[in-house]
Amino acid sequence: MTNLSINTFNESPWVGGSADLGGWVEGAARAGFSLIGPDAPSLAAWIGAGHSLAALKRQMRDAGIGCGVIAAAALLDGTSAQLDQLLANADHADALGAGMLQVNVAASDAAARVDAVAAAADLLDGRNLRLAIEYMPISPLATLAETLAIVDAVGRDRAGALVDIWHHTHDPSGWEAIAAAPLEAIAYLEFDDAQAADAAADLTEETMHRRTFPGCGVLDCARFAEVWRAKGYDGFVSVEVLDQAWRGRPIADFARASYLAAAPYWP
Repeated sequence: MTNLSINTFNESPWVGGSADLGGWVEGAARAGFSLIGPDAPSLAAWIGAGHSLAALKRQMRDAGIGCGVIAAAALLDGTSAQLDQLLANADHADALGAGMLQVNVAASDAAARVDAVAAAADLLDGRNLRLAIEYMPISPLATLAETLAIVDAVGRDRAGALVDIWHHTHDPSGWEAIAAAPLEAIAYLEFDDAQAADAAADLTEETMHRRTFPGCGVLDCARFAEVWRAKGYDGFVSVEVLDQAWRGRPIADFARASYLAAAPYWP
């Protein structure tokens, strides 16, 4: 069975959540997840509250769950401040045993986006960490094709594309781009669904607050999973439901609902 990870962003301080990483570890492990992907704002709040990553790592070990990625590790725009943030999250990845740092790219033109990712990859040289580059319709980096071009420019061993079903639905290249994507250039996949929205819907509002559990919305989750399985994808799949209606409810309930919805697609 494909390793399933859970993303903690639905209860991140970024969206007004509690950053209860201990609760995420226990809830995710009991639900059946083999991995957790803590988001950087939650990690910062957790550490700021006096918790230690060493203790969190021990809790993960005792619960039998690993860490695949640090989510939202940096918004790469070519500035030193974002590189400093990335470096801090690289230390967090080392502490928790994660092999990837998920990043977004905000530089305004294509050449600057390559340069920003290359600078980040250079910063991580020798640390055994790989950048997972997320493209989104609400960011300057919006297509799988450009993301793969950046990956090839900086090296597939140092970076890979993060393909999220919600974001890719808004990529004009559609299913053909996924079918043509080389597996070696893929970091990991994100899995979720979309609540029905009208044509005038604000994409930022939709992606941050109205993503639902796989199979409970309007996206073709079955086709997404089938295409990747047919390609031979054997990395992990991160479940990233971002639903404001679930914020503040028990993390264990959210984790269980996420696992039960996602697992049938990834036998």
